[in-house]
Amino acid sequence: MPYVLVADEAFKMSGNLIKPYSSRGLDVNKRTFNFHLTRARRMVECTFGLLVSKWRVFSKPIQLKIETVDEVVKCGVVLHNFLRSKEPLLIQQIQEDSQMTSITSFGPRSTLAVAAMRDSFAA
Repeated sequence: MPYVLVADEAFKMSGNLIKPYSSRGLDVNKRTFNFHLTRARRMVECTFGLLVSKWRVFSKPIQLKIETVDEVVKCGVVLHNFLRSKEPLLIQQIQEDSQMTSITSFGPRSTLAVAAMRDSFAA
């Protein structure tokens, strides 16, 4: 399965962006997929909110080259995790795989191919 970005209904699905199924006539698998995808999106939003609250650089558009922005985000995550290890925990710390990989674009795909990819994730 490819790495994808999670989004809400406002976005158009593409080869590297996945959104929930529309809410009409869903079977159990699709409802479960929507639940987990929405939960993942909220987790990302909360995590980014923590970064924004600690580092002002993330509160507005970063005026740097794309390659540099990737490094700034990675540094922000590493610094945040380092400081969290030194501070008392105020919220439950979430431990995830520390390996950071870039999300690469898989180029434009047909609507049917993108829908099939979402079905594979749902399965």
